[in-house]
Amino acid sequence: MATVHARGVSLSFGAGPVLSEVSFTVAPGQRIGVVGPNGTGKSTLLRVLAGQLAPEAGTVTCAPPTASVGLLPQEPDRRSDESVAQFIGRRTGVAAATAELDAATAALSVAEPGSDDRYSEALDRWLALGGPDLEARVGQTLADLGLDGAVAEQATATLSGGQAARVSLAATLLSRFDVFLLDEPTNDLDFDGLARLEAFLVGLSAATVVVSHDRAFLERVVTHVLDLDEHTHEAT
Repeated sequence: MATVHARGVSLSFGAGPVLSEVSFTVAPGQRIGVVGPNGTGKSTLLRVLAGQLAPEAGTVTCAPPTASVGLLPQEPDRRSDESVAQFIGRRTGVAAATAELDAATAALSVAEPGSDDRYSEALDRWLALGGPDLEARVGQTLADLGLDGAVAEQATATLSGGQAARVSLAATLLSRFDVFLLDEPTNDLDFDGLARLEAFLVGLSAATVVVSHDRAFLERVVTHVLDLDEHTHEAT
């Protein structure tokens, strides 16, 4: 379990500020809904929390610093050379954790300095993210969402809009991050998918930040709201 602290986060693109003095804390079991008009920096804030963008002012810290932070962006992110299984592996963080475990194993085999600690940390992360049984869980989850198991080997670029939405939902349901950052997770979901997503989020013990234009969905799911259109920029 992890806690994220954002303090006075500010960031500008071009001539104007995108984020200005944003401060909040999200702890295990808390679900913060980020709201505000288009252009107020909601998606940008998630990228800052994920470490993909550095703020010009302010800080973002995670305790413990080794916690896994997963950003699940709103775009389907379909790639013609990527299968559904590869897509899910990437989105859940398992693919990157597997690559690091392989590299750490190779370093350990030649006794590189510090390789013991590196291997231990890589193994712990791979296990925590659900690496050992991801393949089995993928098949079951796709089936639960009404998708044939063969879809796992299908190129993501060939998916229909409905299939892509369910595959993205599957990646969310299969994730085991310490901190979840979700950007418009309800896009293109049918009623069944929406109900599954809501149940998953309400049952999460991880710290969670959700950006959504669906205020009814947020009312059913979140414990606090951060309105980026207000001057205080504090979660309530």
